[in-house]
Amino acid sequence: MLKFFVLTLFVFFMPMCIIAQEVTKEASPELDSAAIVKDLMNLLQTNSKPISYVSIDVSIGNRLFSMQNNRLNTKQASTQVMVYNPGVTYYHKSGANIAAGASLLNDTATSFRTTQYSLSAGYDLPENDKFNFSFTYTHYFITDQYSAFASPILNDFYTSAEYKKSWLQPAIAFGYSTGSYKQVVRKDSTAGVFRRLLYDSSTSNIKYFSMIAAVSHTFKWNSLFNKDDQLFFKPTLLINMGTSTTSITHKTNAPYLFRILNRKGKLPKVQTSAFQAESVGLNLDCSYAIRNFSLKPQWYLDYYLPATGFNKFSQFFTCTLGYTF
Repeated sequence: MLKFFVLTLFVFFMPMCIIAQEVTKEASPELDSAAIVKDLMNLLQTNSKPISYVSIDVSIGNRLFSMQNNRLNTKQASTQVMVYNPGVTYYHKSGANIAAGASLLNDTATSFRTTQYSLSAGYDLPENDKFNFSFTYTHYFITDQYSAFASPILNDFYTSAEYKKSWLQPAIAFGYSTGSYKQVVRKDSTAGVFRRLLYDSSTSNIKYFSMIAAVSHTFKWNSLFNKDDQLFFKPTLLINMGTSTTSITHKTNAPYLFRILNRKGKLPKVQTSAFQAESVGLNLDCSYAIRNFSLKPQWYLDYYLPATGFNKFSQFFTCTLGYTF
């Protein structure tokens, strides 16, 4: 019966990774994906002492923005793309870790290309019976800030804590992200025999603070098909809260027109949103490991709460294959 349940889980999750090619921004690691990796490694060891190890993985999904904060990923303008994310992470037995990765975009309009690179450093609390705790800082290197698929996030701070002793495991996470994105508007202006190309280049600098409250339960099974494998399944229900500030600057070759529009309030310089509950989400995380290999499909669903003229529902998929040594 247990094997039938395990096979059913994989039959359910694997099509999600395939459907992402058609329906498809770090679903990404959720509140404690690093903790799941840590638990998998602990189960693979014959002793309980912390160890240092390296993890190499590649994921396929539709996530473009943050690797930790799914609420940021829901702000993507497009999810109809596939993103490949190769990466390598070194975990020290003290809990410190450092990682490097890249995002390769499979966009038929501009061909296969790298859209960004990332470097991150963090800390995960070593094995603890009661709590999981992690902190991560990630810096993104964007190759083209004018691209519609470019992430506006340049610096991403994320920390989370989880209580593990109860059957329902409460957790809280905080994120602070900064960055910028650029846009160019061009217009062909013709007056009599004179023709002039007008342009406006705007740079939007963003600051985003988020708070996430969640509750989850982790199901674990050992020795399913042989003595060296394990399965984790973790559904997480969460509510996303946050506030953001965007400051906008312009460069134009029509300064007179710019001054008129600015006086009329047509060119806002600062846009601020009040702190509020923004969305509710459901994250489904499955991790299967056999010896040094792991397979981790994830599916995140999000429903936006405030009134909006855009689609309130969004979803993100990733499927990650990893090897640790």
